[in-house]
Amino acid sequence: MTGPLAGLRVIELCDELGQLAGKLLADMGADVIKVEPPAGSTARAIGPFVDDIPGPNRSLNFWYHNTNKRSVILDLESDAGAAAWKALVSTADIVIEDQSPGALDRLGLGHRSLLRGDSSLLPPPRIWCSITPFGQDGPWADFQATDMTALALGGPMMMNGYDPTDAEGAPPIRGHGDQGYNTACHYAVQGVLAALLHRDRTGQGQHVDASMHEALSSTTEVGLPYWFTKRVNVIRQTARHAAATRSEPWLYLANDERYALIFGVGRDNASWNKIKEWFQSEGFGLQFDEARFGEPAARQPARGTTEAAEILAEVGRFIAAHPADEIYRGGQERRQSWGVVRAPDEALADPHWEDRGFWVDITGEGRDDRPVRMPGAPYQFSETPWELRRPAPKLGEHTAEVLSELPR
Repeated sequence: MTGPLAGLRVIELCDELGQLAGKLLADMGADVIKVEPPAGSTARAIGPFVDDIPGPNRSLNFWYHNTNKRSVILDLESDAGAAAWKALVSTADIVIEDQSPGALDRLGLGHRSLLRGDSSLLPPPRIWCSITPFGQDGPWADFQATDMTALALGGPMMMNGYDPTDAEGAPPIRGHGDQGYNTACHYAVQGVLAALLHRDRTGQGQHVDASMHEALSSTTEVGLPYWFTKRVNVIRQTARHAAATRSEPWLYLANDERYALIFGVGRDNASWNKIKEWFQSEGFGLQFDEARFGEPAARQPARGTTEAAEILAEVGRFIAAHPADEIYRGGQERRQSWGVVRAPDEALADPHWEDRGFWVDITGEGRDDRPVRMPGAPYQFSETPWELRRPAPKLGEHTAEVLSELPR
């Protein structure tokens, strides 16, 4: 087994809210045992499905979020299931669960019952992470939330949307891709890793209370600082940061009907001179040599300067005369953070990811002979390489195997 967390055992009792946390630990080498009820995790019912045929082992969403895990079926409301759960927990370094606050403790199986109960059940110090919409206590602790409502309540949705000129009166927009769930999981994993460091240093385990609401509220970029310091709400803008005042566009249509997105123009004089030379060699931006364009502050968007407005208007004309990839590569050559808005098929064909071995092919029910390409390692370790040890497990695939490993 490889990975920096090899040798650690994680028990995961999670559906769609917390399953990414288990995946992140599993993909780093931990032995993650996914405990599911007899009907399976509700995450198995989330599409899309292989060949559009629903089934507990055919969810592509589940395939991605559960690589490198083993699946065990336990009925926690039965005596046998409860006993097996306690035995599993006794072998674990980490427990991750996303059940409603108090739900497991009402069965005598939660962190309050087991971490502070019969110490004979828990020989080594243990880390228990609970991932919930609003945390374990407080007035909203028992409220329910989906990814969408969490993004709304936490603040990120208010900051995403369109300029009035693009879509007058447009409401806030939800960023797709389970961003609320995944943000909560990233923070939960940070908490677990910090708790592991604490355990290694002190020998003490602890409970990590991860709230999706708080995780999202801490990722609203400039929204909270503007309100705290100036009592000003930021405004939504197409394809760029929300801001207290409307800034110039960053998204421009190229002559091949693809969009280029630019972030800043000539923030320093060295890069500005390269941009000027490029534009002027093709007859654009001939006024840029005027002294009024010489100060970086005058060139920056959202400052309200006529110079910034002129520069970005000329940028739009320049991009409209070129293919998007030429703008991307030309900007990068001149140290500009510019890119192309890609469709999924273009991203899949990216040679940079191919060269780094980013993609993995995953098989499963209905696709045993036609692997599905999915994202692989988001990082590379020099000594403990990322490895796809197994695809997402079939429901209960490892029940007998895991239960046979339990102490008797």
